[in-house]
Amino acid sequence: PIVRMDMDALKKELADRLHGMTPDKVVFVGVGNRLRADDGIGPALVDLLKGRVAHAVDADSAPENVTSAIRQLKPSAIVFLDAASFGDAAPGYARIVEPGDVEKLEATAHNFSLDVVMEYLKESTGADVFLVGVQPERIAEGESLSPSLIGPLKELSDDLVDAIKKD
Repeated sequence: PIVRMDMDALKKELADRLHGMTPDKVVFVGVGNRLRADDGIGPALVDLLKGRVAHAVDADSAPENVTSAIRQLKPSAIVFLDAASFGDAAPGYARIVEPGDVEKLEATAHNFSLDVVMEYLKESTGADVFLVGVQPERIAEGESLSPSLIGPLKELSDDLVDAIKKD
């Protein structure tokens, strides 16, 4: 059976995790390669968040290169955004993954480095650090994002913005 998205559950979980934090103390970090189809999910989400949140960082496929810039922001929460394969999940399915669990996902190019970077930032900043992983449809060289993901990514970006809005 294909695992379908429960956006309401994810929205509630995001709101619970980020509730009460000062919006400019929440950093969103998109990870992925825009030139490899749905591996560009993280950067695509950053594009949708830019101008709507204080900090949306496109880390490309090298999250280790943005750690000092993130640390300087003294964040309360660091939310990584990346393609993540959850087995039988439908494309666009998204869920929260904790540091230390990223490497257990079906392989993407940056699982290992992402796990290490997340653990490092958690230790060095004391922030709540987690990944919102989104199931890709396909990862292929030189392709743009799958059209089926446009709607779910827009909805997810709205949920992320809503989660850090002041009541």
